[in-house]
Amino acid sequence: MASPSAELTMQDLVDTCREIESQQWNLDDAHLLNAAGKENLGGGVKVGITVTLNNARVAFEARPGPAYDQCNISGGNLVAIDDVGADTNPIEPTAFTQIVLANSSSATLSEQASIQYSSYSGGVSYDATSPYSGTNYPVGTPQQPVNNVYDAADIALERGFTVGYLISDLTMVTDLPLSGFTFLGSGKDRTLITIPDAADVSECTYLDAEVTGFLDGNNTLRDCLVSDLNYIKGFIEQCVLSPGTITLAGTDIAHFLDCYSGQPGVGTPTIDCGGSGQELAIRNYNGGIKLTNKSGTENVSIDLNSGQVILDNTVTAGTVVVRGVGKLIDINGNHIHTGTWNGVTIVNETVNIEEIADQVGTALLVDGKVLTVPKFIGLK
Repeated sequence: MASPSAELTMQDLVDTCREIESQQWNLDDAHLLNAAGKENLGGGVKVGITVTLNNARVAFEARPGPAYDQCNISGGNLVAIDDVGADTNPIEPTAFTQIVLANSSSATLSEQASIQYSSYSGGVSYDATSPYSGTNYPVGTPQQPVNNVYDAADIALERGFTVGYLISDLTMVTDLPLSGFTFLGSGKDRTLITIPDAADVSECTYLDAEVTGFLDGNNTLRDCLVSDLNYIKGFIEQCVLSPGTITLAGTDIAHFLDCYSGQPGVGTPTIDCGGSGQELAIRNYNGGIKLTNKSGTENVSIDLNSGQVILDNTVTAGTVVVRGVGKLIDINGNHIHTGTWNGVTIVNETVNIEEIADQVGTALLVDGKVLTVPKFIGLK
């Protein structure tokens, strides 16, 4: 091997020797080597290459020194025989070279690209506290998670990944588009995803993490803890809402599906309707929720599994429909019944003592028990 080359694989050795043997003036000479292997065993696994040199040796060109250069031979097994067929050393020593022969420890050689791809587990692993950076394998695998967003994005682009495994907290950057990614946290109490206003994160999915900041359109949050958040368009599914504020800032329907209040006691998660422009659909909600800042004609529909809806005095227009087991009250705790309240059309179909009494009759308290007196119309 001519200097400065310091790497040689079994496949390179076979190819080079076959090229030398094919020259016209060498056709009557004996083969330089015999090689076998690479039979396909299925599943991307092949038999390893074994090279037997015939009365020949491998040498790397001598270096000038005084420092030694390490030269590597890899990719299979290398042996040699002399002119009488006896085993001999396949390496010819040269000045100031140190040869490392990495023979295979098994009879098989897996395709490198397939092994590398599968070791990522389908995505890029990110940990801001990791000591590893760059894009060279195995950086970005669970074994060596990458420590910055830029290298993580380059690895994902090179490998064709759209999933990021977050081992630590993540703050999105504002000068790199990350649209179309799925971010999988390590738990709602272990991974915090912070999204600055200028970050480009449209059409992303967030799973099993706490999410706060400014979302772009067509996002999905699933099994997350939702803190203070500006939300444009998409779905919030099976999430815990903290006692912060979610502000609607889009024009399409905002969907909250199978969500829960994460605040026991008097604290209540708040949805700021952003004035006007966006409808709101909350389905199968558990716990308390408060609506504020609604001045547009858009509809709000809330289905309770069990809980209460509080309308702030800044809710002044549109239609609010509430159904299920729970109650609809104002900021002072007074029940709001079907009709017009504070300029808002109310359709209250909740199930509670107050609403039953309003629909059926007058509620009386007798010996600590609530009784109802039916409404009779037309009695004389």
